[in-house]
Amino acid sequence: MSRDAWQDAVMVKFQHWGDVIMGNRFKSLVAGCIGATAVCLAAGTVAAGELPHVKSYIELNHIASTGMQTYPGLSLVEFFDYAPRFSNDALIDEVTMLGITSTYIDAPYHVDPAGAKIADYSLEKLVNLPVVVITKPDSRLDFEIRDFHGKDVRGKAVLLFSGHDKYWNTPQYGVDVPYLSLDAAKWLVDNGAVLVGIDSPLIDNYANNPASVVHHELLDNGLVIAEDMTNIGALPKHHAYLTAVPPRVPMTSFMARIFATVYDND
Repeated sequence: MSRDAWQDAVMVKFQHWGDVIMGNRFKSLVAGCIGATAVCLAAGTVAAGELPHVKSYIELNHIASTGMQTYPGLSLVEFFDYAPRFSNDALIDEVTMLGITSTYIDAPYHVDPAGAKIADYSLEKLVNLPVVVITKPDSRLDFEIRDFHGKDVRGKAVLLFSGHDKYWNTPQYGVDVPYLSLDAAKWLVDNGAVLVGIDSPLIDNYANNPASVVHHELLDNGLVIAEDMTNIGALPKHHAYLTAVPPRVPMTSFMARIFATVYDND
């Protein structure tokens, strides 16, 4: 049995008991845990205790650099040496930056003064999440519910691929910005997604964002948001698992090393 088939079979059992015990919130939590462990426990014919073979790693985050802008007109980042090298050649360096620097994730505290912070995220929400990539027509900016037709997002990292990352760190990055519609955000919550990422500066409507309605919908319901991703188009259709781990900081948002692990399906 393949990893995906094994995971689907186990999810059927957990979904049933999730309905009985705690409803969608329990199912979403279990889905995240299974997404993080299915790879290690279900590698086809791989014997118990062995790890599946990694086919490749795919970078999904931008490199941070001095002077770069993540959110057009707002971001600040500067790397510099704290002091000259010591006599043993050791160097201590320093960085000044906003939390929304480079590719980063948001925590509920970003939109809720009582919400959890980056340091509060469990690894089950950030490590080895099965990936599903969503595309949309170039004729519109927003990802809508119809773009998710036939997609199973439960327990998964849902990555919104628009190709807008090609404008990274240029004035065009803040023009005609792709985003997620509120109805689609509600659909992702109802269908048990764990993380939602996009390759643009904002998952909300950049041109009309007074209330951050999509941020509220996702973060208030326990989903992780990743913004300013890149290279999503390089991901295969199957067997890719996302990791998006930042330092454990008491902040609303923070830069993360986001990448996908692609496993062999043998």
